[in-house]
Amino acid sequence: MSDYTVTIVGATGKTGSRAVEEALRRGWRVRAAARREPAQGEWARLEWDDRGTWAPAFEGSDAAYLLIPFNHPGAAETTPDLIEAAARAGVRRIALLSSLDAEHATEEDPLRVAERRLLEQPVAAAILRPTWFFDNFSVGSFAAMTREGELRLPAGDGKIPFIDVRDVSAVAVASLAPDGPDGILPLTGPEAIDHGELAAALSEALGRPIAYVPASREEFNEVMARRGFGREYSDFLADALIDVAEGRLTIPVHDTVERVCGRPAYDARAFARAMPVP
Repeated sequence: MSDYTVTIVGATGKTGSRAVEEALRRGWRVRAAARREPAQGEWARLEWDDRGTWAPAFEGSDAAYLLIPFNHPGAAETTPDLIEAAARAGVRRIALLSSLDAEHATEEDPLRVAERRLLEQPVAAAILRPTWFFDNFSVGSFAAMTREGELRLPAGDGKIPFIDVRDVSAVAVASLAPDGPDGILPLTGPEAIDHGELAAALSEALGRPIAYVPASREEFNEVMARRGFGREYSDFLADALIDVAEGRLTIPVHDTVERVCGRPAYDARAFARAMPVP
């Protein structure tokens, strides 16, 4: 193990857990910052609501991966302060998980506020802006739809260049390296596909039919409510999907993953073959 030390915030989450694995494969010392003890890495307890845990999680680290856990009340508003705490602790490189949504967001949006605060710090800053995750259909918001064999979404024939979480984590860890990339890094898969094509890839990999059923906003909200999601969240998802379906939002394909990782980004079939069965 080398002396190069990185702190991974959200080390038990979708991107963080994979970033821990990738950083360990590189032979780095990894501080896995999370509320509960992670499966790998050295546990650095970090509580969003306990600022006393912030500095110890970063002290002695050369680089850090940060994200905004929007499902934690108040985290979006305190993330800029966490970024400053990491910089004050001596971290020299910071990678922030943002979103492609930030490109069109207002200056007051939490994503833009966090990005701006990072760029103000005396560190090498990488801002990761991924598009929609394939993994929403395996372990995320739409996993139940995959499990039940019907993707009922207000997406029309709109196309999205979905990205595999493995690619997000790979670019994140690459950006933590001493000579890693910095600046704004837009992240997409290798091609834009519609949800019918995604359903076909899932069907092939899982060996059972997965259908895509275009739905209205009302139908989608009812489906999400039955699965325990709040109306505000389902409206947020519906707005984005409808914008894509009706052509108001076009997400271009970027080659960032291939440029940074030296291999193509995973496509729908590669994702589906590797996904855990929901």
